[in-house]
Amino acid sequence: MVSKLNSIYHLLVLKKTAVSIVLFLFLIFFIKENISAQEKNRPCKVSLASIANEYTGDCKNGLANGQGTAKGIHRYVGNFKEGLPDGNGTYYFSDSTYYTGNFQEGIKEGKGEFHYVKGNADSVVKGYWSGNEYRGKKYITYEFNSATKFDRWEITPTSQSGNSITFELATTSGSPRGLPNDFYGNPGYVLTLTELHSNDPLLKFIAKVDNPTISYSTYEISKFPVILYGTLSNGENFQLDLYKRAKWKVRFFINK
Repeated sequence: MVSKLNSIYHLLVLKKTAVSIVLFLFLIFFIKENISAQEKNRPCKVSLASIANEYTGDCKNGLANGQGTAKGIHRYVGNFKEGLPDGNGTYYFSDSTYYTGNFQEGIKEGKGEFHYVKGNADSVVKGYWSGNEYRGKKYITYEFNSATKFDRWEITPTSQSGNSITFELATTSGSPRGLPNDFYGNPGYVLTLTELHSNDPLLKFIAKVDNPTISYSTYEISKFPVILYGTLSNGENFQLDLYKRAKWKVRFFINK
């Protein structure tokens, strides 16, 4: 009799546990559905003023994110990221011209086509844009006018967005820390970045690190396109125009 009662007790416990699990899963499902419904009903913001009056499409955290259509003075149909046109899309201007192609943070960046009416015929400009400006048939993201001052140089942006630039400077025998570099105790030919200014009033110095042979300097940039003017420890000056918003890496090397 006791054994039978124990069996009944364990069966009731199992049923109660199963009911609790079902109720718990139902509660989770209800909460997720409720959050999803709230997300759908929440106003979705477009951060570009010229197309910010109306929006229909995907939304995330209150911002246009994914595929959508936005209208204002102009109209945009395509991909959004954090409230701005980002990725592939088409931007229709109020004068019937339009651009179709790639965007980054609300501006034209990458391959695209600009369509307009010339005379009675439709015309198109095909190529690449960077920093919202047409750059030609090749994807040009910067301009550097001081290449002859270096034996090797390399300027590269990340494919993703960013707002910084790091300079890496080195020579064959240099020692930015001033450490002896040869048998006689000479420090070698030292190359560092001594000054950097630009047309960006908010250009901000972040950090400088001098390794035994290489000097690194990092700055934060608030706007793009930007023009940078630099001075090196050997007295040389350079100008660097950056079009694309990115995390930039610049390497300068002198064989000396």
